Amino acid sequence: MKSFSIGLTGQTIGEIMDFASVVRTGRKYGVTHFEVWPLNLPGSGLGYRGREAGPVAELLAREGAAVDCVTLEAAFVQEAVQDRALYIDMLKGAVDAACALGAKLVNHYCYFINLDEKPDFDTLDRYWAEPLSYAKSRGVTLVLENEAHDATRHPETMAAIVEHFGDPAFRTNFDAVNYFHASEEGFPAAYEILRPYIGYVHLKNACLFREGAGQDERDRGAPMSGLHEGRPLQYAPIPDGSVNIAGLLTRIAGDGVYTGPFTLEPHTTPERVETYCARETAWLREHGFMA
Repeated sequence: MKSFSIGLTGQTIGEIMDFASVVRTGRKYGVTHFEVWPLNLPGSGLGYRGREAGPVAELLAREGAAVDCVTLEAAFVQEAVQDRALYIDMLKGAVDAACALGAKLVNHYCYFINLDEKPDFDTLDRYWAEPLSYAKSRGVTLVLENEAHDATRHPETMAAIVEHFGDPAFRTNFDAVNYFHASEEGFPAAYEILRPYIGYVHLKNACLFREGAGQDERDRGAPMSGLHEGRPLQYAPIPDGSVNIAGLLTRIAGDGVYTGPFTLEPHTTPERVETYCARETAWLREHGFMA
């Protein structure tokens, strides 16, 4: 079985430790690749314009670590989306941060830009066409992450969005569990629909919340959309969830179409991230997906 490049997001664990500590934590589990969020960089404010990439770039060089992806969360902030020029500058700022850190990917979201299930392509053009041109000029790919409560909730609409932009510098960040969050089949259906358009992959797992089942409240997610609308999602380590991540990774390895990085994205409290890392990296190695 082919092993993959496995990274770790700095999102949740970055709430309780600086990025140097995030890197040290990753090394405990054999992880030297990372996804960076604004809170991982020195500075303040939403996005990357008020933050310093230089110290993190120096840290990466010293530690022999790498950043695969830079993430911008601005689409979840209504005030940022309401000021379109500000949002565009923030997304371009994420591209600049990616270049400073040696990352080739910028992960971004739709949310307040297009909450309706149906994509409004004119609106998407107004927000993403200029940053896409900028990213392409700098050798960076924008990867749009699917979420359960906006226009990316269905794999068919995500495919339509990527096809609309029609550019290899605009791909999707494929998250099978986020499709499950939308009551969709994350694997095999979503993967088979989106296989030609995948530019990045998030790895996690989840199951349905069941009242009285004793599931840990610290792993409780937001309400689902679609068939199970209103029912909370219950996150779980990869081996313990209901989405067939083993099948997904086996298919990706066999297809040979996607050859990029994978990033572990534990959805739990910051203090429990290492519990997830330990279980998930052990499982990945046991099944030959991680060296």
